[in-house]
Amino acid sequence: MSFQDIEIEIKLPLDNPDDVRKFLDAHAEPKAKNVFQKDTYFVPAHRNFLAVEYPFEWLRIRETANKSFLTYKHYHPENVETTHCDEYESIIENPEAVKKIFNDLDIKSIVIVEKTRSTWMFEDVEVAIDDVKNLGAYTELEATLPYETPQAARAYLYEVLSKLGAKIREEDVHGYPYMILEKEEKILSELNRSRKEIV
Repeated sequence: MSFQDIEIEIKLPLDNPDDVRKFLDAHAEPKAKNVFQKDTYFVPAHRNFLAVEYPFEWLRIRETANKSFLTYKHYHPENVETTHCDEYESIIENPEAVKKIFNDLDIKSIVIVEKTRSTWMFEDVEVAIDDVKNLGAYTELEATLPYETPQAARAYLYEVLSKLGAKIREEDVHGYPYMILEKEEKILSELNRSRKEIV
């Protein structure tokens, strides 16, 4: 979810998801429970999103039991650790047809992220707990109100995070698709290929 097409969030590995779920069940407003999401990510042939150390563009189709969405994200600042992103999203009726269109236009799927997500609203923040296939548990906190700067929003997200009793590790700055590609060593081969093309 984004506010006026701008998404500001933090995402961190979570070592005690059951404890945080209990806290949120007791103190937050539930939004969704154990929703399975299948996210297929795509890269167009004419613009390789993976040719930089910190990919700042992602194009995906998200499929759930009830709805499917097409989403494009452009993170800022580019090529470094980011603070926020432009997010444009629309419901699609037939994800398989869109995948066929993408394929014919040389927009290829590169990775699939499968996860189960539960979400709550807590102090004007959307809090999610994800169980991500091959990656484990993560918590994601997203701003739902406008802030003067992305930095101010992120500071508030960390303030809310401190109230959850979450045992977390270092913030993820790459995203689930990158981490899975990295785990499969596809990112390294793609970066090496792109560097050779530049030379």
